[in-house]
Amino acid sequence: MRPSSGGSAAVTPQGGSATAPPVQVPPEPVQPMRRPCESVSLTLDELRPAVTLLVDQSGSMRSGYPTRESEQTRWQVVRQALLDPMTGVVPSLQRSFQFGLVFYTSHNGFMGGACPILLQEKSATGNYEAIRKLYDSAYPEDDTPTGAAVQQVTRNIQAANRQGPEVILLVTDGDPDTCAQPDPQDGQAEAIAAVAAAHAAGIDFYVLGVSSDISGDKLQQLANVGQGKALDARWGVDADAAQPFQASASVAGLTAQLREILAKVPLCEVALDRDVGVDELSAGNVMLDGQPLSYGSADGFVLEDPRHLQIQGKACDTLRAAGKKLSVRISCD
Repeated sequence: MRPSSGGSAAVTPQGGSATAPPVQVPPEPVQPMRRPCESVSLTLDELRPAVTLLVDQSGSMRSGYPTRESEQTRWQVVRQALLDPMTGVVPSLQRSFQFGLVFYTSHNGFMGGACPILLQEKSATGNYEAIRKLYDSAYPEDDTPTGAAVQQVTRNIQAANRQGPEVILLVTDGDPDTCAQPDPQDGQAEAIAAVAAAHAAGIDFYVLGVSSDISGDKLQQLANVGQGKALDARWGVDADAAQPFQASASVAGLTAQLREILAKVPLCEVALDRDVGVDELSAGNVMLDGQPLSYGSADGFVLEDPRHLQIQGKACDTLRAAGKKLSVRISCD
């Protein structure tokens, strides 16, 4: 006996009923997760690292250099190392870096209590003349609120949202103080926290002390946290320590130290907006001046980490020449 067309049960030979088996509905096919398109198109200037020169404008920068009895001041010697037309790092490297300059100080209760007080020229390539004018318009004043200055510069860098690597290079001649307590100079903890936050925001941080007035231990701590290293690691002792820089006794030596710091900055690194896997790069499209670059090639590109491509070899040399353009398209139709 067949069940009626509208029934839901079947009759057994003994006259009982049994529940009909459920209808098996095939599952919907699982669609592969579509990763968002990563598309970057950069001119040469946009790709260059932005280096913010954060220079101490405290009153002690009027002291002699390399000793307090020297005829030249710390302020003057730093200017020569940065801006000398023949040997200064800014005029000679202004096509490789986007240099910016920020002076910082405070007035210990004056100027309406403003702290930190910043004089600044934004980072750009070919910026020598603007930086020189700013330096020549300024002079050493009062206090050293290093932590507050690093905090503000970090906010400014994040707001600028540039594509290339970001660097803060602090040049200072004394221990940091704070806005709340200009004297004594007890601002190391605040400075460490500000530098650690800058590093966490993806900003590399380097420090150069330009006198013996700043403690070597404090320079080491700032260097360590600026590179994400252990606070108490010691350069020359611990393999994982960052290198602190303590100024030499001459303009030439100071200039060489600045160049050594800048040599650590990657010049052909491309920041990405999301994590990218190696499996995506085979389908990636990295073009330099219209020519494709090969992943893993000595003259192509590699994945430095999930958020950064590193252009290398001859491709990097080409990229650094004026007028070049780089395009990156990953997981794009």
